[in-house]
Amino acid sequence: MQVTSRNPLKMNKIRIGMLSLGCPKTLVDSETILGKVVGEQCDLVPSVTDCDVALLNTCAFIQDAQKESVDRILELIELKKEKRIRALIVMGCLVQRFPKQLQSELKEVDAFIGSGEYAKIPEIVNRVAKGEHVVSIGVPGYLATSNEARIALTPPHYRYLKISEGCDHVCTFCTIPSFRGKHRSRTIEDVVTEAKQLVDDGAKEIILTGQDTSYFGRDLEGAFLLPRLLQELDKISGLEWIRVLYAYPSCITSEFMEAMRDLEHVCHYLDMPLQHASDRMLLAMKRGITKRKTMELVEKFRKTVPDLAIRTTFIVGFPGETGDDFEELLAFMENVKFERLGIFTYSQEEGSAAARMPHQVAEKVKQERLERAMQLQQEISKQNNQKWLGKTLQVLVEERDEKQPGLWIGRSFMDAPEVDGNVFIRTHKEIRPGSFHPVKITSIKEYDLLGEL
Repeated sequence: MQVTSRNPLKMNKIRIGMLSLGCPKTLVDSETILGKVVGEQCDLVPSVTDCDVALLNTCAFIQDAQKESVDRILELIELKKEKRIRALIVMGCLVQRFPKQLQSELKEVDAFIGSGEYAKIPEIVNRVAKGEHVVSIGVPGYLATSNEARIALTPPHYRYLKISEGCDHVCTFCTIPSFRGKHRSRTIEDVVTEAKQLVDDGAKEIILTGQDTSYFGRDLEGAFLLPRLLQELDKISGLEWIRVLYAYPSCITSEFMEAMRDLEHVCHYLDMPLQHASDRMLLAMKRGITKRKTMELVEKFRKTVPDLAIRTTFIVGFPGETGDDFEELLAFMENVKFERLGIFTYSQEEGSAAARMPHQVAEKVKQERLERAMQLQQEISKQNNQKWLGKTLQVLVEERDEKQPGLWIGRSFMDAPEVDGNVFIRTHKEIRPGSFHPVKITSIKEYDLLGEL
């Protein structure tokens, strides 16, 4: 850890602002960081734009995320120049991935902290408050335990729970292992302990996250332990929904399917990024699965869990992707009719194997393919939503719609926060965010449902 001195802040209790970018995994890290500093040492203030020390937890997954992180850093530097904030700490994936570049180009930042150094946050905040400049990179990928406090950055009725850190897969488009490390699982006992704490704090929905949740336990016992974890979580009193994010297709087992079918509180929702359907592309991406195996997996899962909602993501414009490869992907989408789907254009990431591949696809072609794929999915989503007309869904209420009186916003079992659609509820009754209500679906949109109590 490198330390140099700057002008100290004169204060009694440090006012902390937090901005967390990127995925739920980073959000959990940010909550853990706040749990380490807020209290006797610091107070958390509502806005990162008006505080003593601003904390920015960054994302470095693809170029768009990196640009957003850098843009936020530059905005906070301007606020520092205007004396609206006193000091700036930048941490997380972007720092771990590009430590030298950031230090060289952003000298106004008071501290840079890598993704594995979060245990040192209290010390570093104190040092920065005293006017010191700190750089602490270290080994990537901090993984908290149930013994560490967290301060919620989500509404209290749903909480993310990180069950593992890092990744052992070798996807050619991805550099995450370089700044998050190899896969490490928590123990089942520790995850269950934290889940109980979150439920005691008011959580009705627990959302399991990790770079690959389906790989959970493999490093500890040589077996996929996610089904066993779900069985233990399902026993927690007061927990209504358990949702699983980021399951890797080649690691999904029959036991996982059966656990989702048989356990009362596990949502019939599968977040399983597939990335492509062409065998040429899957091989080039090193996804470890073929189109035929993928189709067999989907068919088996849907047979086991008939009302399953599948969320997936695809990449268009991967190096060497031909028009035929793309048409094969569209045909696959049309055939499977995924309930939830995201499309990304390929991002040529520095340090990834795919970045060095020949036949990089032009940006214009990537955008054309993105638009065609999203237009198809919009039609598929509307077809899928038609089947819910006249039926009743259990809905978790999120908030009142500020623009339309008498309308509330909620989610069904098919919808993860922020990435999926909503269920809009018509009622003049006062209903409580975080409560569950049966809602009869009366009309549909491309991605959303509308209904009434």
